[in-house]
Amino acid sequence: MTVTGENELIANLERLEKMEESKARKATRDGAKIFRDKLKTNTPVSDEDHSGKTPLAEHTKMGNLKTTSGDYSIDVGYDTDKGWIAHFPNSGTSKQRPQHFIEKSQDQSKTEVLSKFVEDLQV
Repeated sequence: MTVTGENELIANLERLEKMEESKARKATRDGAKIFRDKLKTNTPVSDEDHSGKTPLAEHTKMGNLKTTSGDYSIDVGYDTDKGWIAHFPNSGTSKQRPQHFIEKSQDQSKTEVLSKFVEDLQV
């Protein structure tokens, strides 16, 4: 690409900036989807569900893209309907050993998320 003038240089830089912003948004969404899917897979399903609702794994959700601080982020976790109980099997109780499935999901999805970021953010 040859640039002949100052205005053309500024226009090319602005175009590149917009293109990089959309790539960053896509990379963040793709990474959140990978983690959500891994969390859903690793969430334990109990045979004794006294809540009368679907299993906890069916309550995984992905929030909206946040860009307020200049960093891109998406919250991934469980919905408010049944998500409040997720910490009991994850952290354990006096009658149940901790399963640490949330941490396990983070560890298992880390390399896949990072490689997806690299793939999506290539210029």
